This record gives sequence, structure tokens and C-alpha cells, in this order.
Amino acid sequence: MKISVLKLGGSLLDLPDLKDRFSEFLAQLQDRRPLLICGGGSAADLVRHWDEIHQLDATAAHWLAIAAMKLNERLLCQLIPDACLVSNQNAARQAWEQHQIPVLCAEHYLQATTSANFAPLPASWDITSDSIAAWVTLTWPADELILLKSKDLPADSTVETLAAAGVVDAYLPVIANQLPDLRWYNLRTDQLPVAATTVIRGSSFQSTNATGPA
Repeated sequence: MKISVLKLGGSLLDLPDLKDRFSEFLAQLQDRRPLLICGGGSAADLVRHWDEIHQLDATAAHWLAIAAMKLNERLLCQLIPDACLVSNQNAARQAWEQHQIPVLCAEHYLQATTSANFAPLPASWDITSDSIAAWVTLTWPADELILLKSKDLPADSTVETLAAAGVVDAYLPVIANQLPDLRWYNLRTDQLPVAATTVIRGSSFQSTNATGPA
């Protein structure tokens, strides 16, 4: 069964009906297995604010921001029915077998996983959960990445134009062409139901590449 990595933007956590909106979106995936990654949102913004004040070391700021994502991951497990926190592939498979929705602990996965084909993500504010989700998609490997955002995809968008506009992070264009499929879904829209929109389809996807704790 195909695997869809779902990156839920941290800005969506303030939706009172997030549970209902997400459930309606999941119904569109049909027979795909979802792997959920939660954005840093205001928690990561706090680390960014600290960095501006204290001029933290780049590596320290990077991992503090990723650690801040854990707060949102745990919150999401409370908000989404049947969601559970996982840190590796074995735990995700067990969740799927039990008809649960695995929420990946990004910090643990990034620290525990190495790849022969994909370099580790650099320690930089150019990296957000967008690129983290893309890297997880490549190294897992999964069949697609869907970005769940708070706005519609602008017409004729490319990853490059989205990054230039600050809608996705600056590093995503570096690895986006390697993704098997990249789609966009506005989870905040009032015009439901809405279909996910394709942003870009890569041509150099590697199917076996990750090593680390299963």
C-alpha cells in the first residue's frame, strides 16, 4: 500500500474544527497510508525570536526549533482521533495495522536516520518542516508529499516561486525535484471539499536508501 507523507502546517493548529477538516481530507486518500508531520508554527517562531536576541549557534538554533516541533506533535495526537506518536518505521507499521494515524517525531527520525543517497539537512533557518517532510519522504521512502497549508496554491506556481514568496522554506527547491510527487491542500478553506493540487513531480526518486532504526 502506498504511503503519503502529510505535512500539516503549524498555523493550522488554531482551527477549532481541525479534527473534522483533517478527517474529511483523509477520506480522499482512500487506500494510502498516512504519515503525519506537524509544522513548528508559533513554537518554532519562539526559537527564532530567541535566536534574534541571543544570536545562537546555527546548529543549536536548528535543533532547538526541531525540538519545539515535539510540542505540536503531542498536541496533534490529542486533537486528531486515532493519532499516535511514532519515531521509526516499525512503530508506524504497527500504527497502520491498528488503524491508527502515525505522527512522526521529527527530531528522533532526523537524528537516527542516515542515507546513502540524500545528504543530511543543513543546520539553517532555510530549513523548516517543509524540507523536513520532503527529506522524510525521500528517505523513508514514501510515494508522495502533501503540504497541508492555510492558503490556496497560487496559479502556475513552482516550488521556486513559492520559496521566493516565503510560502515554503528556502531549501525545499533544492530537493523538491527528487520527490516522487508533491501536492498542496488548503485545509483552512471554507470551500470544502477541495482536491489536492499537484505542485511538481520529480523524476529521480530513489526507492531504497535509508538506514537507521526501523
